[in-house]
Amino acid sequence: MEINLRTLQAASRLDVKMLGYHLKRVLRNVLARQFPNAYARRLERLSTRVPAIASRATEATGTSVAFVSRFYRDEYLDDMDDVARGHFTFFGQSVDFGSIGAIDWHHTIAVEKDLHLWRMKLAHLGFICPMLVSGTVTHHKAVEAVLARFNASSSFAVSGCFSSYWFPYSASHRILSVLSGYLVARQERTLAPSLVATIEAFLRRDVAFVLDTIEHELKNNHVERNLAALCLYYSHAEEVPTSIAARLNHDVHRIILDCVLEDGLLSERSAMYQGLTVMALRVFRDTLFLDATTRELARERLTLAEHAWAVMSHPDGEIALFNDSWFGEVPPVGALMEPPSLQPLEVLRHAGYARLQDESCFALFDAGAIGPYWNPGHGHADFLALEIDLHGRRFIVDPGTYQYSTGERRRFERSAASHNGPGWHEVEPVEYSGCFKVGRMSKAQLTECGPVAGGHRVSGALHLTHGTADRSVMLRNGCLHVSDRWHGDLTRPRTNLLISADWHVVSREGNHLQFAQDGILVDLVIRKGHVADLRTSSWASRYLQDRQGWLITLEPGDTAELDWDVSSPVPTPICTKEQHDVVRSP
Repeated sequence: MEINLRTLQAASRLDVKMLGYHLKRVLRNVLARQFPNAYARRLERLSTRVPAIASRATEATGTSVAFVSRFYRDEYLDDMDDVARGHFTFFGQSVDFGSIGAIDWHHTIAVEKDLHLWRMKLAHLGFICPMLVSGTVTHHKAVEAVLARFNASSSFAVSGCFSSYWFPYSASHRILSVLSGYLVARQERTLAPSLVATIEAFLRRDVAFVLDTIEHELKNNHVERNLAALCLYYSHAEEVPTSIAARLNHDVHRIILDCVLEDGLLSERSAMYQGLTVMALRVFRDTLFLDATTRELARERLTLAEHAWAVMSHPDGEIALFNDSWFGEVPPVGALMEPPSLQPLEVLRHAGYARLQDESCFALFDAGAIGPYWNPGHGHADFLALEIDLHGRRFIVDPGTYQYSTGERRRFERSAASHNGPGWHEVEPVEYSGCFKVGRMSKAQLTECGPVAGGHRVSGALHLTHGTADRSVMLRNGCLHVSDRWHGDLTRPRTNLLISADWHVVSREGNHLQFAQDGILVDLVIRKGHVADLRTSSWASRYLQDRQGWLITLEPGDTAELDWDVSSPVPTPICTKEQHDVVRSP
């Protein structure tokens, strides 16, 4: 009953159109499973209506093609030889099929349960892009063999096919990766006629499938991917039917307004998906058959989105891990473009993020919603949480996203208990069900962002029915001071800090802990409150790959006030009492 209630809560947020698209998809899945040959014939008929790829690309669309290809080329370039012999590695998990002819698109790995992202990643065919662009004739023959194997063995009759290899999201990635690689390779080299024919026929079928199954019921980054794939293809087609151009123009305009906030961040508030949003906006900007209003909207939001992506990236070049995010799914922003210049204080007010940085310290503060009201499935309860780096090294970390599969690890990583915002023992502001469903929701909000004497301060609050937590974060002269406060009737307040085990504990004397890494020392000083617990824990910066950490639980005194400082004595000392008094002053 509890799970059903949460499902109903999630379903109640769908508008009539989203619900209609959802019911249509459910019916399609049932009928296609029962009559797989009929559905395959229908898809073949639809693919005959998809125009062929034109012989030449325009300069504008060529720019976006090169950008798209970098997403896949950089990720898979080192794997080409392995792929050519049927050996695949995704998320640190390797599977050797022995040959391309033995690839099993239905393969599952033991660590995954009900959400099989490994085989979905296999079906993205992202590895084909570098094989076309940078590979040899041997790699090109392997591409033909992979596509032939997919055509022969990706049956509609198999349970789960529409959530893995015939998932519209997977098909969209196939279009983006294969098409961008094909267009770049075609410009730079001569391709065998058989390879050209195989690729173009394969793409027409995928385009027909995505055009028929755009994921409008989700109204999230999936729809972005669907539309970006279709726009990229039709930008390079011999013709664009008027009905297709009008439909894509309407859908693209709508998804930009729905899913890209006015500060440029994706409404799902994930730095990982933000990179894909930048890719989609570049494609939309360069899609010449979209009308001037839609392309100008894409251009404006693209500028903001690139800035927001930089804001959500750490000094090490990798992204923040708030909400569903992990390293490696998209290239670092600096690998694709010159990152926009940033100020010591950057605020994404619509998204609810604030970024503080000086020469030695970096902090990213999350004081926003869990995600868009209609689909917060990628959101975590990281309300008022921080990610903190010292001298370019990650220190206080987000627990990250180890996997999407339903289970205790997924539930815990999305919980408030796993994050370092001020909260309460055994109080969860959000209810979850399954991989992505969200029942009861909550949100934090930014309350203050601006300069103070010698530094900058940001503040936020989380309001629940019976209690409020607020946090103030001040960065001044290399010293980060955090003040956590609790109000109301909820009992047992606490703050959990997860520290990367790359830092080892040098000393612990009462409420003063010191950590070290490669000769760099960091002090964690609890000025008000106390250390209630210190134990080993784990976090994940890459999907399905564990990292070790230290979990520290802080508790306030009777006044429900907790003050703690993070600083490095190299090159700056820990906060002096005078600095502390300045920080505490209004």
